[in-house]
Amino acid sequence: MARAVTRRLAPYAVAIGGALGITAAIALVTSLASVQGLSAVYLLLVLWLGAQWGRGPAVAGSIAAFLLYDYFFVPPVGTFAVSGPAQLVELVVLLAVALVTSQLAASLRRTHASAEALAAESRALYELATAALRSPDVTVALSMLCRRAIEVQGVSRFALVAVDLGQATALAGGELSPDELKQASWSHENGRPVGIAIRDGVVEVMRTPAGATTPAYLPLANGVAVVEIDAERAKPDDLRMLAALTGLADLLLDRRRAALETERARGLEASDRLKAAILSSLSHELKSPIALLRAGLTALAAPQAGLQPDQRELLVDLDRQATRLDRMVGDMLALSRLEAGVQLEKEVHRFADLVGSATRLLRPELAAHDLAVKLPDDLVPVEVDEMQVGRVLTNLLENALEWASPKGVIEVGAAARGGMLEAWVENEGPPIAPVDLDRVFDTFWTRRARGSGLGLAICKRVVEAHGGTIKVENRRRGPRFTFTLPLARVPAQK
Repeated sequence: MARAVTRRLAPYAVAIGGALGITAAIALVTSLASVQGLSAVYLLLVLWLGAQWGRGPAVAGSIAAFLLYDYFFVPPVGTFAVSGPAQLVELVVLLAVALVTSQLAASLRRTHASAEALAAESRALYELATAALRSPDVTVALSMLCRRAIEVQGVSRFALVAVDLGQATALAGGELSPDELKQASWSHENGRPVGIAIRDGVVEVMRTPAGATTPAYLPLANGVAVVEIDAERAKPDDLRMLAALTGLADLLLDRRRAALETERARGLEASDRLKAAILSSLSHELKSPIALLRAGLTALAAPQAGLQPDQRELLVDLDRQATRLDRMVGDMLALSRLEAGVQLEKEVHRFADLVGSATRLLRPELAAHDLAVKLPDDLVPVEVDEMQVGRVLTNLLENALEWASPKGVIEVGAAARGGMLEAWVENEGPPIAPVDLDRVFDTFWTRRARGSGLGLAICKRVVEAHGGTIKVENRRRGPRFTFTLPLARVPAQK
């Protein structure tokens, strides 16, 4: 205690001692020669005191200089009285200049100290940021940041929580209770801080009752900072440092989220590649045995086989199921090729010819419905892959047949719009549920109990491979599937 008091009073003792020393030096000089303006020497002492220890010792030195100069050098010497206005002005000017000098020196010292503190703070933050960003493990970097935050005066706890898909997980800074994780999740979901905020680069803390240790929650872009801080002990510099550390934590949480999304994307890409490889392999392996099966069934159903009518009827049904299986395998093979980016064999075709081929293939099924084909005579040809676009029309017509009402109308139409061919297939029948309108083109999604869910997915892949789009909408009569295809580059007529 005594040592602390001595250390606090030492600058004032130096101020008074320095003033006495300068007074003795002035007395020695004036005894040898008459020199004017020696009182300015006191200002050097005041300036040094302000720069060294601040305003208090400088003011003490100014007052000591004023009194000593008045007592020893201003007539009448040996008293604090002043003989005339000139001497009074000289003393007042000495005191005023000394006080102003002390204030300037103290301000300079504070500015210098603040600059040094800011520089040290910036260096420490830079070193921490460099070490954290170089760390290959984001969790280790976050733990390093939390340890540095605990060193900030007034901060007793600093933890970071990641929020992924609504699930809060403590990453660094210690374990959190279920209630704290729940509160952190609420803060992040609602974007509302609890007990703490950052404004203008400085942490603002709500005052809490003495002895309270309720944690504060600060939502970040991809997580939450959980902080316990004593607002009475924390200084402005500490609050600024805490805000900088929180910003760095936000950056690291963003890096973690980006890494997770990249890893998830890689997993999905690998899964898609595996699925495509399996589909392609199965399709190739099943094609040959299915072809042999259909050939055998056709031979057995021939009259020369001598089968009974009921046996022949069973074979016809088996052949129908084998045909369906063959179509499904063909769809899987086509889908795997499309997803692998197979090159399209584009040629110029009349769209009416493509529609005619698809309707002839499905003539027996279409016989039970009223087919309306609306194609203008002057329709510009399209530049497409004949086989793939034929598959699109066939799949859309089969889908229309599946859902068309008995004896209902199925309409196929097209028109040139905006430099593209806009074609559609529409059927009378029940509408598609609004929640399913965006899902009908997903792979393996189907409304049918026995459907494969590949037909419409193939339509989407083929149309997009040609640079077009496809959509479905509910119209007054029923669903309409609309798709676009590129028009052929035909020379202008002369």
